[in-house]
Amino acid sequence: MDDLIASTGVGFRAVTNPSFMDNILRQAEAIKNQSMFFSPIDGDRKLPTCATRDIAAVAARLLLDPSWSGQDHVAVLGPEDMSFNEMAQIMSEVLGKPVRYQQIPFEAYKARFIAFGMSEAMAQGMTDMAAAKNNGLDNAEPRTPENTTPTSFRQWSEEVLKPVLN
Repeated sequence: MDDLIASTGVGFRAVTNPSFMDNILRQAEAIKNQSMFFSPIDGDRKLPTCATRDIAAVAARLLLDPSWSGQDHVAVLGPEDMSFNEMAQIMSEVLGKPVRYQQIPFEAYKARFIAFGMSEAMAQGMTDMAAAKNNGLDNAEPRTPENTTPTSFRQWSEEVLKPVLN
């Protein structure tokens, strides 16, 4: 979509984001009932992950800034790259109970989306995106002070995840 917008010549800045911490909320029931969460991505692969509130803050700042022109992207990478295994450790500490990450096959990941009612094409797109992330897609953007945002996964877990699970 960004390429289509760019082809018009209009000035724009695309906010580009890795995985959202808030996507963990889709697995709140599994975390609550099984003390587990799941993905096909390697549990030790460190990826940037950001809170949606930080994305919103960056987007609002950009929308209110009249000093730019042209076309560009602005990455929002969160405060650090983390693995799902590290996230599980933090969730365990914040929730006061063991939480474990479980890597699942890509086929099972796709089947789950289809079971939730996604079309075959959308489920395949989500699966392809997870495979690309597992192969380093989200690590392509160099981390800088400008694209590093403040909300840590621990803070997000305390302020967002824990209240949902209690």
